[in-house]
Amino acid sequence: MAGGSSGAIDPGDPGDPGGPADAVVASARAGEPDRYLAALLAPTPARAGLLALAALSGELARVPLAVTREPAMGDIRLQWWRDALADGAPATRTGHPVADAVRDAIARHALPRALIDGLIDVREFDLSGAPMPDDATLASYLWKSEGAAFALAARVTGVAPGAGLQAVATAAGEAYGLVRLLLGLPQALSRGRLQLPQTRIAAAGATAHDLLSGTGGEATAALLAGLRADARTQLRAARQHVADLPRTQRTAFLPLALVEPYLRTLERPGRHPLREAVELVPFARVVRIAAAHWLGRI
Repeated sequence: MAGGSSGAIDPGDPGDPGGPADAVVASARAGEPDRYLAALLAPTPARAGLLALAALSGELARVPLAVTREPAMGDIRLQWWRDALADGAPATRTGHPVADAVRDAIARHALPRALIDGLIDVREFDLSGAPMPDDATLASYLWKSEGAAFALAARVTGVAPGAGLQAVATAAGEAYGLVRLLLGLPQALSRGRLQLPQTRIAAAGATAHDLLSGTGGEATAALLAGLRADARTQLRAARQHVADLPRTQRTAFLPLALVEPYLRTLERPGRHPLREAVELVPFARVVRIAAAHWLGRI
């Protein structure tokens, strides 16, 4: 629980080769490499907070993948994170380096608890295996999983709360989140999970069976092309908003620099979109994020 150094449930072991700070860095690098790289380029006062948030996002996303045969264990792990982060007073330690780093970030940057809760709640949806009925559900999922992560990172870099932050975080979350859904689609389908809106699948003339069996044809291709087009539309909107931010605050949105490269990888000729996972070469990821940072353009 939040006030103890141990408990019956291990929320995940990030590894601790050299102390709590190293454990947070290792967790961020393993679970959220894009956000990890962005954090390394952030101004020093924001770096620890961004690394903590990246590590938290990665730890939470790992929960549904780690308990595929025992969803109840996933619920318990998520509740551990709720309890651990409920009292953001950094003087009270949990004994878990990522949880303690996030508590420090919450206190230092006055991070809204509602956004932190969203990061946790969305993983309950992943655990449930419930279908995604419509675009409204998809938008809520993308906000809680990715939009909230961008909004929290922006707060750490000094972006003031308000309508402007909401707009850029929403667009960024939808662009980056759609790409991540498409990148993870083969793995999700292999586990019997279809995290795409049923209304959109039907509108494209495809079926859940087509997708889950990996036999989708032209209808599936049209469905996926529409999702990629939506990602590009949201990316353009996010870029316009980010361009209005001071350079020091744009680091919160550096992962957006990878949206277009990811989309081109997804569109590689000959690739089977339902069965073949893809990944950027690590060096290409570093180059794209570094270039976006030094040029000041996402």
